[in-house]
Amino acid sequence: MTTDPDPERRLADRDQSLASPPRALALRLGDFIARGALAGLAAGLPFLLLEMAWATRAGLPGVAPMLDMSTIFHGTDQPTMDPMVIPADVVIGLVTHFNLSLAFGIGFALLTPLFRNGLVLLGAGVAYGFLLYLVNIQILGRVFFEWFTSPMIDQSFQFFVHGFYGLLLVPFFLGAVTRLRASAAD
Repeated sequence: MTTDPDPERRLADRDQSLASPPRALALRLGDFIARGALAGLAAGLPFLLLEMAWATRAGLPGVAPMLDMSTIFHGTDQPTMDPMVIPADVVIGLVTHFNLSLAFGIGFALLTPLFRNGLVLLGAGVAYGFLLYLVNIQILGRVFFEWFTSPMIDQSFQFFVHGFYGLLLVPFFLGAVTRLRASAAD
């Protein structure tokens, strides 16, 4: 059995490697991913509630947004607007919606270290929401999910509610961006 000639030095080297820039970056990355997941879910709920309220205003059932979202899972052209026909579509749409909200929150989280201050982060959040609308509804919707670009869906409301989603992501990152800038300066 060999003994370590300098155990204190070995511990100091280990502690230094834990505080190394790559290790610190990995820890920060984990923090941002967790924040993004939480932010995405938290922003996805009011987004869905607004969608549901808008659907009832248009004379559709309140679960219409979930029925719409279920078409992504099924790959169908048009949802059945009667939740009694396929009741599982409401749950499928809800799960699909929250999974996408979570993923989009993480996507925004990975971008947040690029922003210098809270005001820039605020603008980036709204822009991110608008970008989600552009990619998901206008591009992917026209190519794969035509229902999302149908005349029955109010595109101006969709634009607004996606920007609102991006705005709701921002509070989860305001302090984190400030701390990231401060630790980078050290």
